[in-house]
Amino acid sequence: MAVKLWMVVVGTAMVAHAGSMITAEKHAAMEESEAMHEDATGVTFQVVVEVLCGALLALWGGIGEFKPIRMGDSKKPRWESLHERPDFHSYRSRAKFMRTLLTSIEPPPGR
Repeated sequence: MAVKLWMVVVGTAMVAHAGSMITAEKHAAMEESEAMHEDATGVTFQVVVEVLCGALLALWGGIGEFKPIRMGDSKKPRWESLHERPDFHSYRSRAKFMRTLLTSIEPPPGR
């Protein structure tokens, strides 16, 4: 199995646990701030670390197997190059439309 399901489950559980910790901390801070008439906000370092570790673990488990990209190993010719005729290439650009604009601009004074 390419996807490590246990890593995805553990990572998701860590992120969910961090979310529940955030809500518990928020409720505790709200009760504390009501008693002191202050506005308390913030997230503890433990929650930040748990979210980062859980997200990385879940993402790493979902990646699967890395395989190299090899463009030179293609056995079949690519679709774009099947009907290619190198003698008939026509290179057009938008610069040909700029000629009239550039010739109509007056040179700066003093030249």
